[in-house]
Amino acid sequence: MSKPKSPNEVDVTVGRNVRRIRNMIGMSQETLGVELGLTFQQVQKYEKGTNRISASKLVAISQALDCSIAQLFADVDASSNSVPLPNVSAAALKLAGEFDKISSDSQRSAVAKLVESLARQDTSRPAGAEE
Repeated sequence: MSKPKSPNEVDVTVGRNVRRIRNMIGMSQETLGVELGLTFQQVQKYEKGTNRISASKLVAISQALDCSIAQLFADVDASSNSVPLPNVSAAALKLAGEFDKISSDSQRSAVAKLVESLARQDTSRPAGAEE
C-alpha cells in the first residue's frame, strides 16, 4: 500500500492565505463556498491545503475576497514583491478589517491608543492574574 501524499507546501501556504483574508473580511467558509459554488467542506480542504485550488478557482476566490492573486501567494516565494500577511489570530484580522472602515482619523487614533493601552496593561500583569 502506498503512503498518502502529504499536501504541497505551496498549496498549504495559499490555503492559509485564503483563510487569513477570509477571516480578515469576516466572511464564513459557507459564504465563500456559496459564492464559489462549493460546499464549505471544500473551502475547508482548500484552506488546509489538502486539495489544490485550480487556476480558475484562484481567480474566483480573489474576486470573492476582493484581493489580488498575488496576496493569495504571499509568503510562497521570498523574492516576491507581495506584502506578507500577518500571522495573527482571526479576531485580530477581523479587527483590522473593521478598523479600516472607520473614516474619522481621530476615532482611528483613539481606537489604536486604546488597544495599545490594553495590550500594555495585559503584559504587565502576571499570567492568570485577574482584575
